Amino acid sequence: MIKIYNGSKLTRQPFFIKLINYLQIHDDVTLRQIKKDFADIKNLERSIEDYVQAGYILRKNKRYDNAFKLLETLDGLTLDSQIFVDDQSSIYQDLLALTFETYLSNQTNAALIIEKTDISRDSLTLFNYFFKLSGNLSLSREQEPLYHLLGDVNQEYALKYMTTFLLKFGRKAMVKQKRPDIFVQALVLLGYLEQIDEQSYRLKMTFDKEKLIFAS
Repeated sequence: MIKIYNGSKLTRQPFFIKLINYLQIHDDVTLRQIKKDFADIKNLERSIEDYVQAGYILRKNKRYDNAFKLLETLDGLTLDSQIFVDDQSSIYQDLLALTFETYLSNQTNAALIIEKTDISRDSLTLFNYFFKLSGNLSLSREQEPLYHLLGDVNQEYALKYMTTFLLKFGRKAMVKQKRPDIFVQALVLLGYLEQIDEQSYRLKMTFDKEKLIFAS
């Protein structure tokens, strides 16, 4: 089966995903065949035309085929690359094992949060969470508890309070928070803080106090 990572609005369409996998295992496909096998799809011809115009589907001699290349190498791959990959290929396992560093800065201070993720962006990190919120993408099961805590929060607003609290560890090994704070609770949920008692917290991230870099 062909899987897509970092798909566009077009390539995330359910029909597009079904169609490319259909074309992957069928040869010499006509529009008549597609209409027959996808009889439940509304505006089918318009959708196919969009895919053809975007360069994802090839139409030649009234026959249809996939026009994109499946992933064959990891060379030059970035976290933002749009990827079409066969999940039965050996390169797919290599892709899943790949890790990327992500960086979160903010406008309030010079603090920088460095995290790691895989290509799916399903792991529980702040970068992945804000990325999915901004793209209106489905959260993973691991990320859902953070949504129950923070909801559709503004990234800058959240980072302002989170980094302000984290920077306090530049002066103290243990920091107190007298009132309940959802941003501090989020940092605990992420595993970036350890709650010692009702009001005291210890930093579990690596902290470069000179560069103000926090790394998970």
